[in-house]
Amino acid sequence: MLRGLLRRVAPTVTFRVEAPTLRALSPGTSLSSRALSPRASRPLSWAAACPLRAFCSGSGGCWRCGAERASGEEGAAAFFCPSCRALQPPDRRRDYFQLLGLQRRYRLDVEQLRRSVRRLQRELHPDNFSRGSEDERRFSEEQSALVNEAYGTLLRPLSRGVYLLRLELPGEAGLGEGLESGEDPTFLAAVLRLNERLEEARGPEEIGQVSEEVEARLRELDGEVARAFEGGRPRDALPLLKQMRYWSSLGDRIKERLLPR
Repeated sequence: MLRGLLRRVAPTVTFRVEAPTLRALSPGTSLSSRALSPRASRPLSWAAACPLRAFCSGSGGCWRCGAERASGEEGAAAFFCPSCRALQPPDRRRDYFQLLGLQRRYRLDVEQLRRSVRRLQRELHPDNFSRGSEDERRFSEEQSALVNEAYGTLLRPLSRGVYLLRLELPGEAGLGEGLESGEDPTFLAAVLRLNERLEEARGPEEIGQVSEEVEARLRELDGEVARAFEGGRPRDALPLLKQMRYWSSLGDRIKERLLPR
């Protein structure tokens, strides 16, 4: 009964992961024609929140000279042949952390993430390959889109946590299922209460009070998720990420209420 009431009060339980455009990081610079708009968002199910997308190729030698590519290379060096410096196709062996030259962990330095993306932005910019081969121009587009996707996924704690969970528990069935099963009634009641307060709020001040509570809940969950991963207990992060998903959805609704009409 409580869950049904929660759905009626807050029907948009699914969250949206907004991937900020890289243009915001470097004004006037376009990483690729596929770069995401700063306001573009897409609804994601729990199962599809952060899938381990297959990288295009790159598991063999250089497409131009045949030189072997070192698997240990990270960051900008991993995108180019060590021998002839030709831009390579995306490498399916590397996850988003490796792709951006970051340590695989839940706690990330956001500024370090942005600096890494800026470096890749300069290295992979399509203008650098305007006189190159058709293959390199195509690889520039593919690599740029992949960097955008990696950045959008790792930037937000929720999508980063879901992605890391799938990396830590590869091939485990059921990770994306049962999102709405087994929630603590006390937790559901707290979400319902804040949803009602948001619906009844009049003016930015009252909405801001609800926002402060939601942000406090998210900070608390963020710390618990980090401790679960750092303690080698990734399965313990799953119920926490489920709760984070609800609070993130409510946070998005608060932002919508605060937008000028």
